[in-house]
Order: sequence, then C-alpha cells, then structure tokens
Amino acid sequence: MGARLTRSGVTLVLGLLGVGCQPAPGAEADGGSSESAGDTDAPPNQAPAAPRLASPTHESLDVAVVSELCWDPANDPDGDELGYRVWVDDVELANGETGEYGFAGTCTGPLNLLSERSYTWRVRAFERDDPSVESPDSETWSFTTGWDGDTKLLFFDDFSDDRGWTVSGDASTGAWVRGTPQQVYDVDSELAQPGACQAGDCYFTGDNPGGTHGQADVDGGAVVLTSPPFDPSSATSISVSLARFFYRSDLVPTGVSLELALLVPDPDALGGVTVHVLEKLDGGAGAKPENLWTSVAFAACGIELVPDTRLRITATDLVVPEAVVVEAAIDEVLVEGYPNTDVCAQGLGSLCDPNNPEPACGAELLCCPEGPVYDGVYRCDYPAPELGDTPPLQPGGPLTGPLGCDAPDLTVLDWDLSVYTQLIWVAPDSCSLYEGCVDGVGWRKVLRFDTKTANVGARDLVLGIPANHPDLYTFSPCHAHHHFDNYAAYYLLDGDDVIAAGHKQAFCLVDWDSWAWDFLGEEDRVYTCFNQGLTLGWSDTYGAHLDCQWIDVTDVPVGEYTLRMEVNMPPDEKAHSTLVERRYDNNVLEIPVVVD
Repeated sequence: MGARLTRSGVTLVLGLLGVGCQPAPGAEADGGSSESAGDTDAPPNQAPAAPRLASPTHESLDVAVVSELCWDPANDPDGDELGYRVWVDDVELANGETGEYGFAGTCTGPLNLLSERSYTWRVRAFERDDPSVESPDSETWSFTTGWDGDTKLLFFDDFSDDRGWTVSGDASTGAWVRGTPQQVYDVDSELAQPGACQAGDCYFTGDNPGGTHGQADVDGGAVVLTSPPFDPSSATSISVSLARFFYRSDLVPTGVSLELALLVPDPDALGGVTVHVLEKLDGGAGAKPENLWTSVAFAACGIELVPDTRLRITATDLVVPEAVVVEAAIDEVLVEGYPNTDVCAQGLGSLCDPNNPEPACGAELLCCPEGPVYDGVYRCDYPAPELGDTPPLQPGGPLTGPLGCDAPDLTVLDWDLSVYTQLIWVAPDSCSLYEGCVDGVGWRKVLRFDTKTANVGARDLVLGIPANHPDLYTFSPCHAHHHFDNYAAYYLLDGDDVIAAGHKQAFCLVDWDSWAWDFLGEEDRVYTCFNQGLTLGWSDTYGAHLDCQWIDVTDVPVGEYTLRMEVNMPPDEKAHSTLVERRYDNNVLEIPVVVD
C-alpha cells in the first residue's frame, strides 16, 4: 500500500507493510505479470527503435551556454506513444516526483551549461503506457560550449585523474598523496585532517589510514607538489584559485608553513625559474587556524606570462620533529586567464580581498564573490539593488531594494507553514531509513513541517544541469532525481540545547511558487529538477507531507520547543557556504513548536 509522494500535495498513505522505496515507472511488483490472461494470443509488443540525435550536431564547437538538446522522433512498430530519457555526461535529466517521467517531446527545452566545457549526451525512447519497454540507446554525441564572459580556462584539476603532478621534498614523512584522507581529530577535538576532500579526490599530506593524530604528518623538512605546465601567454592577466586545508597543532612556532607559488620560466634566474609567492601561511604573531576547507583566489600580478608556467604547493615543518603536527590538503585548482581585463589594476573587474577591498575597488565599487558556486574569487563590481519588500509590478521591472552585490539571496520564509506531529510506520526497506531520515524501524513519531526558501536578492540562482557540478549532487533512487547535497539542516532546540536533529536535507532546487507575483503560475516556472535554480521572486517549497521532511521525535518528551531551519550554511569541515549569496544573515529561521 502507499501513494507515490509528490510535491503537488498527494496525500501520504501508510500501510501495515510500511513506506518502502517505490519501483521505477514500469517496473513490475513482486508476483505481478505484465500480460493478462486474455492477451495470450496477441502478438508480442515490440520495443521502439533507437532515437536519432539532431542538435547540437556531433562534435559541435562554440555551443551557446543556454541551449536545448533535440532528437528526431523514434519509430515504434506498434504505433505506441513514446517518451524519451536523456543523459548528459551519463547523468540523467530526471524530474522524478516533481514532474512527468522523461520528455514527451523531442527537445529538452533550454538547459543552463558551463562555458568552455565539453559534454556527451544520448537519448533512449520508451513507451509511455509501459515505460519498461525501451529502445536501445541512441549514439553518444559530444559538443563543447563557447566562451561566455571575460575569463578563459587555462588549467583546472579536481584530481579525479592523475594529470602528472610531481611529488618531491626533503621531509622525512608526510609526502603528498592523491586520494581521500582519513578524518583525524586532536586531543582538543580540533580537526587535524579532513575526512573528505572539497569534492571527490584531492592531494593531502601523509597517508594515514589508521586515523592516528601525528602519524605520517609532515616532519623534518618540506613536502612539495608541482603542477604540470600550463600556458598563460594569451592572457592580459591571470588568477589562481584553489581549496586548501592547513592544520598546525601549535600556531606559535614559525617555520611551519603552507606556501602557494607560481614557477615562471626565466633562463637568467637560478634554476631557470622565478618563484612568485601568492600566499604563505606561517606560524607566529597573527597566525590563525586554517583547518577547514577554504576556497581562496589570488591575482598573479607583476609576472611575465609565458608558456610552461607551473604551480608549486609546499608544506613545511622545520621545528624539532614531533614538536608540531602539520597536515595539509589542496583541491579544485583553477587557473583562469583574462584576455581583455587587467585584474591587478584598480577598478571594475579587479580581483579583490573582501577583508580589505579598497585598494582594488576604491570607494565606489563593491568586492563581490563570483558565483553561483563559491570558489573564493572576489571581483570589484557596481552595487546592484535587490528585490526588496516592494517588488516591481512585473518580473523584470526595476528593482528598488537596498544596494549590494549583484547576486541571489536565499532566505527561509515563515509564511503559512504547516507544522504537526504524526506517527509513521517505517519498514526495513523504506526510503526514509535508507536516506537516514529516521533513527529506527517500526512506529516512529515525526515532527513534520514545510520549508519555504525564497530568492529575495538581485538575480536568479542558476545551477543548471547536475552534470555541471556532479560532486554537489546525489541521485536519489527513491525520488528518481538528483538532489543538491547539504542544502538544509533542521534542529529541535530546548533553549540552546539540540534535542533532536534532522538529517542534512538535500534539495531539488526548483521554482515552485512566485512569492513576489501571485499571478504567475506553473507555466511560468524556469528551473526544474533536471535544470536546477531559483528565479528571483520565486520560492521552492518542500511540503510537510513529503518523505523525510521531518525530524524524528520518537524519544523526545512532550513539550514546547524551538524548530530551527537552516539553508545554505557551511557544510561540515568547510569554512564557507556552497552557494554564493549577497548576504547570509537571513539563512536561519526559528519558530516555536509543540511536540505532542
């Protein structure tokens, strides 16, 4: 028993067998049959032929960053009505429970893609009245998007593959290793080594599979990691960004450092290269903890831009061995070129330090993060108004709210929230148990509630297809679409004490309701589960009736509490929120609730 949960308000039905993962459309239930007794003499149903791809054509270049994928109608020998499933980089464009299964037509509609990025795609047809009857896949085609903006990609490495970095150094232990580190805490419960990379794999110092503090850390010298060469000569200026983690058990001694430098070929220099230090974290006066994943960016100013330039990352411990524990990690290394902009000169487009913006931006410009996903890059930009409390009469009209960075702004609405307790039956094969939404099986008492996230900023939040940022998404087999990970977190508080916590809720970020213009409807939505984002003036609502939209309060005494809802707060082990916003002080909502 049970109804398929949707975000359109289908009533939740609980059966004695519990709420389990629903089979994909067209799958047979145990003991069922796809044929009735009266059809034994009917000719067997024939699967449709594979679709033929149409556009973008195979190996197309300079494809627009907002494009649709199209294919020719497939042929079904029996004349059955067909739908289509589409994969980009082997990630399906799926609406799951938020829309119809697959595509009814032969185009996807506009998709938001990344610039200067190569993609592959393929299509499969299926019968709409029996989606288990599918065609073979089409051919797999590829295309590459064009340059969009003022930056050119010169070098990028997320360390998912070995691209030829060189490991060297004179330290006795702690050599750089590519993979996933083992989480380690020190005696003061400070994170000494992260339990995960910024995304996927990374480089870290000292393979320490036992998770022992001080084991295999950097000792007695330096460990050096040098990138393969890249060519910045076509750019006017360049920037270097990466995510870094740096732990020192003692911040006082000097000679315990993490350095990022550019190695620029120079035949007249010692060793044939000039070393340009971009950042050096060391001990001593003013040193502060850096033991969270932190995205940083630097303009490479005053250097000659020539081929065969390299990056060098050096972790050093020159203190008496074992006196200081030193661990480091790096990830998501990016070098960008600016063909027409000098990011070192003061003014519009200059790279800036948000803690000291005036040298780069002057008094008139703001130092604003680039988006939509935070990567530590800040540039000088003109102030832009936000939507404010009085939206324009029509979408696209002039904004009149306070000035700030030209970015989205997410907030949690407290409008007409539904909050209630309910008993649910949790079976051993249930989605709620599989996704960590409950603390056990059997009858559970949960506090259900709506979460309404609105974009009240200056522009749309645009993520696009999940293949744009695969490390930020997880496919939910229960919900049959991709979720943006760690978007929301829920806590039940008694005073300042956390009594119960919901799991880190992943969201399918979509346009659901327009809070700014109530005359807009479903047909005006722009962003979907397969092309995610949140339009300015719209909100995304996760209704209280949805699976996992709750906190398990089975063991919580009856009484009055505070429900705390957070969105886009820094994930575990990271120093900054994932999504770029113009402000973050409105990302938490607390409301009084009663557990009865």
